Amino acid sequence: MAPRGSRFHRGLDIACYAGSEVYSVSAGIVTKIGYPYDPRHPIKGKLRYVEVQDGDGMRSRYFYVSPLVEVGDVVRRRELIGVTQGLINIYPGITDHFHFEVKSERGQFLNPHDYLDKKGVGY
Repeated sequence: MAPRGSRFHRGLDIACYAGSEVYSVSAGIVTKIGYPYDPRHPIKGKLRYVEVQDGDGMRSRYFYVSPLVEVGDVVRRRELIGVTQGLINIYPGITDHFHFEVKSERGQFLNPHDYLDKKGVGY
């Protein structure tokens, strides 16, 4: 977890082009479609994230992803769940990416590298 001022960055940023397809790391159920920022914010309010809970209760969260699924959908491993949203117009100088993080069933942040290794996913 890398420090980001007064908070920590608890995930993995994966560089990509805006509009890139994002696939679920694991089979599970879509448990949340959310907003990482206040949805009333005129610019950041359009950013979204998708959360997929696997059979072990682990929650994979994909930020800056426009969802192509709905809450309650059952997804397979490697199933398309959304497309990445562009960030360069929101944060000048940033590289477009999506943020991937994993939470345990108790809500603790886990090392996303370890989770991806366990799932046999390369990145």
